[in-house]
Amino acid sequence: MKIKDFIQQVYEWTDNNSANYQITCDTLKAGDPEQELGSRVAVCMFATPDVIRAASDWGAKLLIVHEPTFYDHWDSQENFEAQSGFKRKILDMKKQLIEDRGLVIYRYHDHPHNRMPDMIMEGEVKYFGLTGNWSKGKYFGCNFFTLDQALSVRDLTAALEKNLNIARIRICGCADADFMVKKIGLCFGTPGHLEEILEDCDVVLTGEICEWSQGEFAIDCTELGIKKAILVMGHACSERDGMKLLAELMPRQWPELEVKYFESGDAYRFV
Repeated sequence: MKIKDFIQQVYEWTDNNSANYQITCDTLKAGDPEQELGSRVAVCMFATPDVIRAASDWGAKLLIVHEPTFYDHWDSQENFEAQSGFKRKILDMKKQLIEDRGLVIYRYHDHPHNRMPDMIMEGEVKYFGLTGNWSKGKYFGCNFFTLDQALSVRDLTAALEKNLNIARIRICGCADADFMVKKIGLCFGTPGHLEEILEDCDVVLTGEICEWSQGEFAIDCTELGIKKAILVMGHACSERDGMKLLAELMPRQWPELEVKYFESGDAYRFV
């Protein structure tokens, strides 16, 4: 099977008729899709140079990513060509590495987020070990999860760090670590609308925030007597388990394939 034909199958596998895919970032980002797929498919959050090398050494021809490869949401050729100076140098080096390795990179972002439950959120909740009920949110990439058993902010944070292998979670808002929470806003990555979403839940789990607006909003809520909190997990840490779930689900759909998740790491290091 050619890679382009497999990408179309993946596209149809999680198609949601209610979603508008006339405009989507789920497109081919690099490489020649006319080549044969082979028997191995690599999956990751970010196509870092180390991930590109590792996926290629493993024998994959296709690397499915969740986030941009060339530092722009659309990874458009127009934006690529518009760059100059040091950024253009890095872009060209990365593109050359992909070409030298013969990899095809396909972004898989909108489709998994449009499922219900959202595949990315489903993976995070599964590997965290939460039990409860889903409810759909108003915004793309923002849903709710009501716990069967309430947890304190302290215990929720500790369990997230342990079960999802997160080095450090930052807490904005509620200063009372023993504040009990039951309804959680799942806003992984950086979807926005957190101020509005906080109205309908106790705590929001997200990847990254604007500290001067969303962070200060959560702090002000607390200091005005309304206990709310935002738990900032890091962008990759808040979504990578959804891509791990993708790597787990794909062989069930295509049993002839070996699918492997490659860790791209958090953006931050602690020393």
